[in-house]
Amino acid sequence: MNGSLQREFNLTLRKYNLKPTDTVVVGVSTGVDSMVLLTLLEELPSQRRPKIVVAHVNHKLRAQSTQEQAFIEKYTQTHNLRVEIKVWSVNQHPKTGIENAARKIRYDFFAEVARKFQARFLFTAHQADDQAETFLMKLVRGGALQQLQGIDSRKLTQNTMVVRPLLPFSKEAIRQFATRKQLKWYEDQTNTDESFTRNRMRHQIVPRLKQENAQFLKHVQDYETQLQLLIRATEQREEQLTKELVFDDGYRTERFLELSTEWQNLTIQYISDHEVGEGKVSKQQQEEILCLLGNLQKPTGKLQINAQMDFIKDYQKFGFFLTTELQKKPLIISDSMLILNQWHSIEGYGKVGVFETDYDAKKLDDLCQVMQLSENQLIFPLTVRSAKPHDKLGLKNTHQKSVRRALMDAKVPSWQRVGWPLLVDKNEQPLWLLGLRKSWLQTPFDGDVQKYFIIWKPNNLEELN
Repeated sequence: MNGSLQREFNLTLRKYNLKPTDTVVVGVSTGVDSMVLLTLLEELPSQRRPKIVVAHVNHKLRAQSTQEQAFIEKYTQTHNLRVEIKVWSVNQHPKTGIENAARKIRYDFFAEVARKFQARFLFTAHQADDQAETFLMKLVRGGALQQLQGIDSRKLTQNTMVVRPLLPFSKEAIRQFATRKQLKWYEDQTNTDESFTRNRMRHQIVPRLKQENAQFLKHVQDYETQLQLLIRATEQREEQLTKELVFDDGYRTERFLELSTEWQNLTIQYISDHEVGEGKVSKQQQEEILCLLGNLQKPTGKLQINAQMDFIKDYQKFGFFLTTELQKKPLIISDSMLILNQWHSIEGYGKVGVFETDYDAKKLDDLCQVMQLSENQLIFPLTVRSAKPHDKLGLKNTHQKSVRRALMDAKVPSWQRVGWPLLVDKNEQPLWLLGLRKSWLQTPFDGDVQKYFIIWKPNNLEELN
């Protein structure tokens, strides 16, 4: 059984292409799941075994937490592993919502450790029973279909993915492995407290469902996989349709009404989630929006979404707008050529400069942004002007993104999208939608040529020394 679980685990990890030069962070609580995960990683074939950094949080939530911390410190020393410890002192515990607070503390620490060691992955020990419990809890609570997605891989930091390699394995199989390997672990006594919903699922509901069908855990995992696939495919189509609807600072009403009823519903939900906030527009409000858009006898109309946001239908276009947008006017900037090694102020936005020498990072405020280019990537003179909706920013693989879409993606209010400063070269090639998005320049960066540093400094920052 030991060998079988190890073999299946090794197969599961193949898709991540681990190498001895990689670093992974492993969240270890000292419970049976995390100790088995750590053991499985240690026993990977040498050519596929990464550098392991153990991350342990002493939450100070139970008496034995100090003992658990001492255990993992001794274990990692004996096994020649790096360990990082965080102690969450009792005086930092909130009076309510301690479970969510503990999770945030834990993952913030994991992210800190991942950045410190430049880890490709954070491995956590969630297994098939955890997946089933999470699925059932969400099913009972109700809500959007997307919320039924259980535990899945996600980004922890820009360079680190959270991976749950034990999801294919049941709690029973993991315990059997630990027993046969004579592993030591600690039981969390709170796991028996059935005042918690998860514990009631764990001890009452899931065991009965397993009795009904021995393949219950596998079926949950299969449903989760199918659901994630369908949701990703739907979101891709929603994004595509939304791009096709974009018109001026809103969306085309006529083109929207050509969609099927089903795609109208999904597209409005997608737009509202991205422009107002996920779940911020109620089902009733979405129905009212659909009724207003479908009412050909009423070419204009307004629905209040909340104190700050309105939905507007205005003949050929519609969209969500801040209630203050109608009173605000955009800041239109004049075209201005940059002078080398000098700051250039842009009223209402900040200042920008192109410099021949690098600035020490310590001399820059945290909010300053820098774009480093070589002379073969620049065609002087450089000019700052108001962005036009159809200006195109370069992306990788020769793709492009319109300034209009970049401003929308950055959640810039519609009243402010007209006139946003854009840095262009002599040929009117956009280089940087200042503060928001840089163009991808195809010309290779040659280390032997002159380097330039374009620095963008938003308003309300201290001057450079």
